[in-house]
Amino acid sequence: MSWIPSLTITIYLARNYLAWVFGTIFILLCFVALLDIVELFQRISRYDIDVSNLSILLLGLMNLPTLLDEILPFGLLFGSAICFYFWSKSQQFVAIRSFGQNIWQTLLPAILAAGLVGLAYISVFNPIAAVISQQHDSQMNSIFKNQKNNLVSISASGIWLRDTILNNNVYINGSNMNTKQAIIFNPIIYVLNDSGGLKSLIKAKSMRLDNGFWVFDNPSRTRQEGKVEILKNFKPSSTLDKSIMLNAGRPLRTISLYELSDYIDTLQTAGIPVEKLRVQFHKTLALPLQLIGLALLAASFTLLTFSRQRRIRIIIMGLGSGFLYYFVSDVIFLLGHNSRLPDFMAGWLPAILIFTISGFLLARGDEH
Repeated sequence: MSWIPSLTITIYLARNYLAWVFGTIFILLCFVALLDIVELFQRISRYDIDVSNLSILLLGLMNLPTLLDEILPFGLLFGSAICFYFWSKSQQFVAIRSFGQNIWQTLLPAILAAGLVGLAYISVFNPIAAVISQQHDSQMNSIFKNQKNNLVSISASGIWLRDTILNNNVYINGSNMNTKQAIIFNPIIYVLNDSGGLKSLIKAKSMRLDNGFWVFDNPSRTRQEGKVEILKNFKPSSTLDKSIMLNAGRPLRTISLYELSDYIDTLQTAGIPVEKLRVQFHKTLALPLQLIGLALLAASFTLLTFSRQRRIRIIIMGLGSGFLYYFVSDVIFLLGHNSRLPDFMAGWLPAILIFTISGFLLARGDEH
């Protein structure tokens, strides 16, 4: 007999499995989205902002990709558990295994389906979600008049900051920065007049943010007519603070997997710490393996034959193991963020652990 089950059985089990998983994810997403939209209505009414109910509803729907990113693993775990429970209750699992298939052959359709869900999510949905999240953040900033996230921008041309110096709106472009000491190297400051035109340029070797003031190293100013003057004792106040520079860049959810690698290189060139982004990059790549591991975890406490009392205990332990997994994942992620673990290990280790442990529990349980 072939190790791979027949195509008809494989398609039937995979479709049935995906129906339960997507149904569970949809229910969880609707519930969390409802809470999110209600909270958004309350927030807007608290600030007495004039926005139509339809706009608030659309804004809440635009946040669905961010919510789905958090819900997907839980939805797959719970959906898998429900699906496998009904397979066991209806004797479908037993009937298929009676044809001489072991537990891995029987679960192969679910394993493939879980892996494909992960691959589709990171390759197709992730870039779409990043674009929608950008639009969501833009709308939120517009409604709540929150421009803080737009004060710092990272691009291939270096670091760009927006500030107010001597009552003039300015844009600051630097080659790189030291975020811990709040130093920008080789800055060029574009000073704008009231109409938005260029008023003058200020150049320096470096500029440092110190207690709300910019401290320059060898600054000079070029006026509109081309006259250059050396600035002495030039220490203007700033509207920025060090925390903004430490958190420079775009929110992670607005960066697709295809952009993330180049974005990390750009940040590294600018002198901005990238450990968190590198861990997130590997964590995203490990998503298919993580989902397969969660599916195996659900199978280990629902498909195997136990007494009723022991089954309830094992189901509770299985669900508890799922939440414990996320706690351990966060700890490993923090270790990677703080450079206590290599970024590759911090990103892949949680998925490898859940896959290995779940497979071991399933294999051990099947032997008894």
